[in-house]
Amino acid sequence: MRETRDVSGTTQTTTLISTYRHRVPANDNPRGEAFANLIREGRRARGWTQDRLVEESGVSRSAILRWEGGDASRPDPDHVRAVCLVLGIDPRRAAVALGYLTPEEIAPPGGGGQPLSDEEREILTILRDPQVPSAEKAPLVEYLRFLGSQRRQHRKTAG
Repeated sequence: MRETRDVSGTTQTTTLISTYRHRVPANDNPRGEAFANLIREGRRARGWTQDRLVEESGVSRSAILRWEGGDASRPDPDHVRAVCLVLGIDPRRAAVALGYLTPEEIAPPGGGGQPLSDEEREILTILRDPQVPSAEKAPLVEYLRFLGSQRRQHRKTAG
């Protein structure tokens, strides 16, 4: 503490703030943390740095740093979509992480479906990736169709 006198002669007591840096406590926002984990895991799965994510998505470095730090207050929807697109993340997962939708609300129509598994999401990501040539996707799609027909055939004979 230190005392100073202003021009009127009044004594004022002020507290000196330390010049040492203090660690800021972790954000206590579960939605922000869920969104941070989604982006961080997507980025790491691609083997990207934050700078690479900035470059690929066109979203500012400060926004990426804030989001990965757990601060997801009022994220710009266009920026969220851009990050999801380059990371191959279903934007609906971001909407769930941010609390805009529930997992049940992103389930397939008809009420009986379940949200996609990680493996299903990965397959869809590959099939939707514009950098994967259509000629490479076609055999994968045919194989998945074959497996589906085999399972349907098996159900018919078993039931």
